[in-house]
Amino acid sequence: MKLSVKKQRVATSELMGALIMIAITLVAGAAVFGWVNGQAGASENAYGQSVAAGSNYLREHFAPVTSTFSSCSGAPKVCTAATFWIFNNGQLSFTLASLEIQSAVGAPSFLNIIYTPIGFTAYNSGGTTISCAPSTPGFSVPGNSPIPVSTLSSAPAYAITVPSCLGVNSIVVGQGYVITMTGLYGNVVQYQVTANG
Repeated sequence: MKLSVKKQRVATSELMGALIMIAITLVAGAAVFGWVNGQAGASENAYGQSVAAGSNYLREHFAPVTSTFSSCSGAPKVCTAATFWIFNNGQLSFTLASLEIQSAVGAPSFLNIIYTPIGFTAYNSGGTTISCAPSTPGFSVPGNSPIPVSTLSSAPAYAITVPSCLGVNSIVVGQGYVITMTGLYGNVVQYQVTANG
């Protein structure tokens, strides 16, 4: 008589296999849902910020009212300070981001300074940055900043001082200057003025 050993196949039942496959599908689906939901949220935030920036850009309007030049002396008369008044005719409070004063084309004396609330950058006629310690760090901000809707900037308005380290690059009375003002949301107003003092 011959003894034989029967081999039995050991495996999970069909029911267990189906449950494992369902569990794997659910975990993978949850992971994909979480990733897609996160990407959708990020896209939604980016789109919302873009729309808000565009809306604020369209609602921001301002107009320079007047400019005065002071601390003038010498011959030719040179000024080292200027004050600018702005009227907010937009639909939201106005904040000035930068103010640039640049010699008009063909002016005999060159000046190009960009002021921000925290500092300034000065350039020579070749476009190279001039490094020096400022006597005043940027422009002074009016007492009612940000300027409410339909309101004029109050005293002391926006005031700048030409740093003494720039030497001859000061505001010359009688010379034309281009003033460029940039609002917080990117609106730019540019106008030309002749220095008086």
